[in-house]
Amino acid sequence: DTCNTQPCPIDCALGDWEGWSGCSAQCGGGVRERTRRVIRQPQYDGAPCEDTEETESCNAQSCNADCELGEWEDWEGCTQACLGGTQGASDLSKGHRRPEPESEQRLEFRACNTESCKRFYGSDSYLTCNSKVDLLVLMDGSGSLMEYGWSQSKKFVSNLIAHLNGTAGVQVAVQVFSGPSDWTGYSKCIGYGAAPDLKNDCKIDWISHFTNDTKTLSDKVKTLAFPDSTTLTSVALAEAQAELVYGRDDAMPVVVVVTDGQPMSHERTLAAANRLKEKARVIWVPVGYYAPYDLVEELASLPKKENMVKIQSFYLMGFSWYVNQVIVRSCPTV
Repeated sequence: DTCNTQPCPIDCALGDWEGWSGCSAQCGGGVRERTRRVIRQPQYDGAPCEDTEETESCNAQSCNADCELGEWEDWEGCTQACLGGTQGASDLSKGHRRPEPESEQRLEFRACNTESCKRFYGSDSYLTCNSKVDLLVLMDGSGSLMEYGWSQSKKFVSNLIAHLNGTAGVQVAVQVFSGPSDWTGYSKCIGYGAAPDLKNDCKIDWISHFTNDTKTLSDKVKTLAFPDSTTLTSVALAEAQAELVYGRDDAMPVVVVVTDGQPMSHERTLAAANRLKEKARVIWVPVGYYAPYDLVEELASLPKKENMVKIQSFYLMGFSWYVNQVIVRSCPTV
């Protein structure tokens, strides 16, 4: 006779802890937190899930010491080979009430290499990246693009990748992001409930991880299907940060985000962008009349004007000038 026909218990499975958030206070005692996702819910009397959130105290030191701004450090190298890059310098400050690291009181910039890029152009009027860069391109595939906008976005990204010189040390990865079709799917994609399938549930798809075969990847981008859904930018940025783990220690990490639409959550997108900026330079390419230009200014790395390439219409994405704007910002050597 058969026996013990009941289903076997399935225990809860949890993902790894994410990194700690920033401290809620610079001094006087604050709190920071971290979270982890539920990968599998328990079934059939399996072991329940342990805590998915954890907090701890931080920055318990007194706030009495005033800020002391130190001397300026030496100027860094120019960020661009032409078309007006910048050199930055930061101060050596002390004290508990010092301004934030990105405060204008602690950072100083000056213009450099302001000449035209014409002497660097190839025969097709495009620049070519000759820097050791790990470049991630995030392509917005939300429905607001419509078919024409998607076609122009593919042309823009394909031309960009085609002019990244893999033999000179460039590696590139491409992600297409859209989003879930309803709020139930959105909750799942931001970590509530069972772990989502990023590609099918959240419409976030890695077309290629890091590769130096830029010719093949450029051709592949031309054939991409249009996701035509919402805009889950926050999770796309978080996935980009995770992808940077596979980059090279001696390569400059750069993330280029091509987008036309408002993200599903401004707050989550801003938080994800701030975390990503700690790991890489983040360049935004807002496109079209309805692009979230004001929000993008908050999301871009410093200096803001150097890390934004505004394209006023989808039609203009076919022009080499805009591709060159991204290349010269991404690659110190062209």
